Amino acid sequence: MLEFGAAAEKLKKGEVTPAPVKMQFGWHIIRLDDSREVAPPPLDQVKTQIAQQIQQERLQAFEESLKSKAVIK
Repeated sequence: MLEFGAAAEKLKKGEVTPAPVKMQFGWHIIRLDDSREVAPPPLDQVKTQIAQQIQQERLQAFEESLKSKAVIK
């Protein structure tokens, strides 16, 4: 979905992407009809998700450091 957001972000109201955008399920032409501001969710609502993501990133970094230090014979 990153491709969709990047392509739509460049458009003004009523514009269409100049070329089809390749996404996971094929090629798409995007037309921006309207846009609105989206308020970020309150911290209390996403706090556990953020903590889990940080924990996962730290674990992944730890695993990579172990792999890089490992001596395989």
